Amino acid sequence: MNQKETIASTEGNLQSKLQEHFNEEISTLTLKGSGLCNDAYYLETKDGKKYLVKLEKEIQEFEPENSLVVEAEVAKELYSANLNVPIPKVVFISNNPDMYGYEYIEGDMLKNTLGSLSEEERISIFKQLGIFHAQIGQNVSKETAEKIGVTVDESTDSHPETLQEYASIIEDETLPEEFTVLVKKAKSLLDSTTNESVFQFIHNDAHHENIIIKDNQISGIIDFGNSEYGETAKEFSRYIRDFPDYFEHIVSSYEETSGNKLSRKRLISNACVSGFIDIVENYKSTGERKIKAESMIRTYQRLLKDFT
Repeated sequence: MNQKETIASTEGNLQSKLQEHFNEEISTLTLKGSGLCNDAYYLETKDGKKYLVKLEKEIQEFEPENSLVVEAEVAKELYSANLNVPIPKVVFISNNPDMYGYEYIEGDMLKNTLGSLSEEERISIFKQLGIFHAQIGQNVSKETAEKIGVTVDESTDSHPETLQEYASIIEDETLPEEFTVLVKKAKSLLDSTTNESVFQFIHNDAHHENIIIKDNQISGIIDFGNSEYGETAKEFSRYIRDFPDYFEHIVSSYEETSGNKLSRKRLISNACVSGFIDIVENYKSTGERKIKAESMIRTYQRLLKDFT
C-alpha cells in the first residue's frame, strides 16, 4: 500500500468512527493540519454544516499540558460563559480514540491578516483580546479549573527548561556581549518581581495562530490544549514578543476589565527570558532570521531600558 492509499484508508476508518457522532451523513473529511501531538481534520456534512475534529496522534512528539478531552471541556466551559469573543462550540467528545469536534470557525489566522488591517482595527482587536483574558479569569475559578482537570501552577519560578536554556545562554561565548547583558538584566528583573505575580485561569497559548479573524474582527479563539490556572505573565508573553508595539493595548484593556494591576517590569522581563532561546537560534542562523534576532534585541533593550 503506497502513502496515498494509506492516508485514504486512515481517513476512511476515521470517517466511520466520526459518523457515529453526526446525524447527517459526512460528505467531506480532509486533513487540515498535523501538529506535534494532534491532527486536525476538516469535516462537512451533506446539509452543509462545517466542523473541525482534533484527533490525538498515536505517537506524540511531546506530552501536551492537557488531554484532548480536558481541552474540549475547557472549550465547553468558556463557550457557556458567553465571552466577548466567540469560542468554538464543541459538538462531541470521544475517549476512544481521544478526539473532539467543534463547529468550524470561518476566517484566517491573525498573523496572516494583521497587515491588511487599519491601525484602528488592530487596536480594537488587541483591546478585545485584553477583555477576553480578563473574562476567562473571572469565569473560571481555581476550583473550576481543578474540576475540569487542567493544571494548577502557582509557582513564580521560570519553567525548568527555561532556566536550563538561560544557563547555557549566559555561558555562550559566541554570542555578542549585548545579548548576554540583556538576558541577565531581564532575569534579574524577573527574579525581583515575584511578589507582583497575578494568578488566574489562562489560555496559555493565545498567539497569532490561535486567534481567528474574519471581516476585520475576531471570529474565534481556539486551541485550549495548554490552558491552566497560572500566572498571567505567561499569558501575555507571546503578545509582547509578537506585537511589541501593541501589547500595551491588550494589557491595559485586561486591567480595566479585571481590576488587576499587572507589573510591566515582570511581563516584559518574563517574555524576554522565556523567548530568548528563539532569539539565539535565529541569530545563529542566516538571512532574515538573523536580522529578526537583532531586531528583537533592540526591541527588548527599548522595552526594558527604564527598569532597574
